[in-house]
Amino acid sequence: MNINTIINKIKSLQNINETTVKSFYALSVRNLIVVFLLALAITFALFPMLKMKIITWFILLGSLIIYRIYCAHEYKKNPGKYSVMSWYQRFVLSAILTAIIYSSIGFLHIHMLEPYYQLFILSVMVGLSSGAAFALSADVRLSIVYLSILILPLITTLLFLVDMPLHFLLAYSVFIYYIAQTIIIKYIHQQKKEVEALETQHTLLHSFFKNAPLAIFTFNKDLKITDCNEQLTVLFNHKANSIIGMSLNDIPDKRPINALKESLTKGIQIYKGPYVSLSGENFQIEAKAFSYVDGQDNIKGGIGIIEDKTTEYLALQKLEHMVEHDVLTDLLNRRGFTNYMDEVIQDSKHNEYFSILFYLDLNQFKGINDSLGHAVGDEVLIHISKRLRKVLGKECMISRLGGDEFIIMAAHVSKDEATTKQKSEEYSNTIKSIFSEPCVIRGMHLHIRASIGIVILNPGYNDTEEIIRHADLTMYHAKNAVNHTSYYNSLLDEKQKDLFILQQNLVYATDHNQLKLFFQPIVKMKNEKILSAEVLLRWEHPTRGLLTPEMFIPLALKAGLLSKITWWLIDSVCQQIATWKKENVWNLEYISININSAQLIENHFAKEFFKNLKKYQLSTNDIMIEITERSLIDNFSNTQGIINDLRSHGVRCAIDDFGIGYSSLSYLKKLSFHTLKIDREFIKDIGKSPKELVLVSTILEIGRQFDYNIVIEGIENDQQKQALLALDDELNYQGYFYSKPISANEFKRKFMLP
Repeated sequence: MNINTIINKIKSLQNINETTVKSFYALSVRNLIVVFLLALAITFALFPMLKMKIITWFILLGSLIIYRIYCAHEYKKNPGKYSVMSWYQRFVLSAILTAIIYSSIGFLHIHMLEPYYQLFILSVMVGLSSGAAFALSADVRLSIVYLSILILPLITTLLFLVDMPLHFLLAYSVFIYYIAQTIIIKYIHQQKKEVEALETQHTLLHSFFKNAPLAIFTFNKDLKITDCNEQLTVLFNHKANSIIGMSLNDIPDKRPINALKESLTKGIQIYKGPYVSLSGENFQIEAKAFSYVDGQDNIKGGIGIIEDKTTEYLALQKLEHMVEHDVLTDLLNRRGFTNYMDEVIQDSKHNEYFSILFYLDLNQFKGINDSLGHAVGDEVLIHISKRLRKVLGKECMISRLGGDEFIIMAAHVSKDEATTKQKSEEYSNTIKSIFSEPCVIRGMHLHIRASIGIVILNPGYNDTEEIIRHADLTMYHAKNAVNHTSYYNSLLDEKQKDLFILQQNLVYATDHNQLKLFFQPIVKMKNEKILSAEVLLRWEHPTRGLLTPEMFIPLALKAGLLSKITWWLIDSVCQQIATWKKENVWNLEYISININSAQLIENHFAKEFFKNLKKYQLSTNDIMIEITERSLIDNFSNTQGIINDLRSHGVRCAIDDFGIGYSSLSYLKKLSFHTLKIDREFIKDIGKSPKELVLVSTILEIGRQFDYNIVIEGIENDQQKQALLALDDELNYQGYFYSKPISANEFKRKFMLP
């Protein structure tokens, strides 16, 4: 073990703090007076033999003692005069000097004395060291150093005092004394640390008990409360003397008692729930209880900790109400209605009883919003809600799913289906009656009508979402019914229902901001450099999720909505490009958009397209129009002139999904396209089939002959990419291998920002 290790171990014995220094100086004056008187006695006893030597010794020691008494007085008067460490160093240095001066008697002068006086000196040193061990016990290091200075030189001197009888035995005895004192000093220090730790722990626990922000009480094995903190008295507004001594069995509210009792034998127990205090106040609490033991692990009693959850409970109730209720009408919203339906179908009565669900939609409500404003529309909804509550509130659950749609649920009407059907007619007539009188809003008499879809729930049927879907379908069917009322018919073709609902919902897609733009980058194949992007339209349907154009564009064509959707798309893309340019992040050659050829033949398409570009101050190079090959073939004669007109003004045009048509070459010569996009069908197996590779190579050669910019669609793995890269490293591509279509914000973050 080297010297540094020893020093570090000594340092680790104790840390110096203000308490240690204060302890030193508190005992200093009294001990120093004793040391001074002892020095005076030694001087008097040894003067006849040592003369001036002992006088000099006394003067040095006396001066040092006076200095130490002065330091103790200064510390008491102004402890902040020096730092704690500075005060400590002064004390240690002066104490060590005192020990050295005292020790000098033993190793400098003892050999000059007769054996009688030698034994006297020996006794003084042993006694002084014993007293110092107590006086300096606050610092185990100083105690040992002080003891070593006094005793070790004395032991060495005794070994060489040949004229003293039994000098070896005395030296050995003093050495044993030295070892014993060292052990005792360390033991006392360890005991002191353990006592201090226990006192600190006790103080900490007591402080926690009294000052904790939680209500705490203790009880014995007989369930009598033995103590409580102030927070308990504040929480329940009781006085401590009225609580301490009370048996838990005497508390009027018995609900928490079992948890408190069982904590004595079963470990930690928890009670969560309502509690009525002694004064009759209602609380929501969380009570935890556990036992405590004595030194022999015998259970002495229990500790209860109570946390007031009333505010949290009320806030949670309010939040749950807000989450499940419509802000405008305070009726159940969709979430609240779904939860209510789950309760209905889980009720045991649902296995025997029929229930009825009414789905209401206000006719021409959109016209009220558009012509009179949403504020008037909101007042209409509130007015209708109040009428529904007035006539149905006690018997039915009413909810507003959103917009102008309401659901009314009559649960567990009857065990008999015929009776249930009759009851549904009565409810239906009651609902219609609330629309017989006009709604008077801001002095205007508004005549409101509603379409009502009715679903009779069979006993045991438990698919809530399907029930709502049936009601929704039936309500839309009711819009075309003679009396605007319709019952759900399970024989309706499911596909037609889906298309019907989807087509009806599509009417509101642009108005309700349900159409979304997604962007897929187009990159250079050889270096992954981003050149442009294709915008892909998605419909974020409220219930069906994200729908691709294949699922709703045919419906849009049938419903006459294609033009509205297309111009929304063009305007949105122009607006997005303008935004990126304004933000100075635009780094693309162009954005390509898919336009159905049926839209191209709309009157003045080119004129309106250029108007949009001008509106957002865009160049004709900023947007490329993609037309699918199949769409182009179907309308070739009508679209040829429009495409040539667009191209003459600098608009790039692309043939999308090239290769899946049936007369591709016939129009490649007639139309001057900019880009040829090869359909994914040709490359999905390109790494596995040599024939696919030959076919793609042929298509690429055709594209090069007409000087087309070629983009490969649908690359999904590195194998496909490498096969194409071997054919032509100047190709561009898009696909999931590089990036799936993503939102505008994500596209900007990933591919535009530095």
